[in-house]
Amino acid sequence: MARRPRSIPKIAIVFALCGALIAAWAVLERRRADAAGSANADGTRQPAPSAPTAPPSPSIVDISPAGETPPSPDPVGLVRDALAASLAGQGRDVGIEVLDRVTGRTVGYQETLGFETASIVKVDILATLLWQDQKEGRQLTANQRGLAEDMITESDNDAASALWDAIGGASGLATANRAFGLTATTPGPDGYWGATTTTPADQVKLLAMLSDDSGPLSAANRAYELNLMANVESDQRWGVPAAAGSATTVVYVKNGWLSSPNDNGLWVVNSIGRIVEPGHDWLVAVLTNHESDEDPAITLIQNTAAAALNGLR
Repeated sequence: MARRPRSIPKIAIVFALCGALIAAWAVLERRRADAAGSANADGTRQPAPSAPTAPPSPSIVDISPAGETPPSPDPVGLVRDALAASLAGQGRDVGIEVLDRVTGRTVGYQETLGFETASIVKVDILATLLWQDQKEGRQLTANQRGLAEDMITESDNDAASALWDAIGGASGLATANRAFGLTATTPGPDGYWGATTTTPADQVKLLAMLSDDSGPLSAANRAYELNLMANVESDQRWGVPAAAGSATTVVYVKNGWLSSPNDNGLWVVNSIGRIVEPGHDWLVAVLTNHESDEDPAITLIQNTAAAALNGLR
C-alpha cells in the first residue's frame, strides 16, 4: 500500500509567505529609487532625469537661411533723412525733388513747398507756346524761334515777355499747365511772369512731360525745347549740372535768379534740369528763396542736387 505524503507544517508556509513579501517589497524599493535618482559617492542624491521638453521656439534670426545677409537699407529713405537733417539744420528755405525715370526712384525734401520761379518759368512759357501751336497745326515763326532761343539759352527777359504775351499771358499758361498735369503752379500777376509760383514737385512734372513719349507734346516739339536746354551758354550751366556723374552723356538745364521785391530784395535762385547717364535718367528741381545773396544759394543748390543723386546712384 502506497505511503501518504506528509503534510507541510504551517510554520513553514508562514515563513515562505513572509519571504515572498519581503522580496516583492525589495523590488518596489529598487524601482522607487531608480525613479528618484541614484546616489552619488558622497551620499547625496542625484536628481533623476526629467522628461524631455520641447525646444524653445526659434527667434526670427534663427530661422533665417544660413549665410543670408540682411536686406540693404532703402537708399530713398536714407537720402530723404540726410537731406532733411542737413537742410533743416541750416535753416535754409530750399526744396528739392528728384525722379530717376529708369529706376522709378523719387526723393524729395519740401517738394510741395511754394517758391517764386524767376526765370525757370521760361521752360513753361516755351512748352505752352509749342503746345498751342501744335493744337492749331502751326509751327513757330522764325521770329518766335529766335525769341525762344534767346529766352532759354541766354535767359533773355525781353524775349520771355514777348512770348508771354504770345501765349496769352497768365490764362494761356494756366490752361497749358492743366494739360501738362501741373497742379501747384500759379502764373504771376499783372504780366510779371517771374513771380509765377511753383513747387519742386510740379517742376519735375514739367520735366517729365518734356521727356515722356506719351506726353501732350509731340516728339519734335519736345526735342526742340530739350535741345535749347542742352545748349545753355556756359556761364549759366550751374546748379543741376553739378550733380552730373563722370559717365553722363547729356545735361539739360534752366536756371532762374531774382532779387525779389516780394521779399525785401532777398534772393530767389532756382535750377531745374535733366541728367542722362548709363542706368539713370534724372529729373531734378532745386528751388530756394529768402537767400542773402546769389552765390551761396548756387552753392546750396549744387551741393543738394549732388548729394541726392550720389545717394541714389
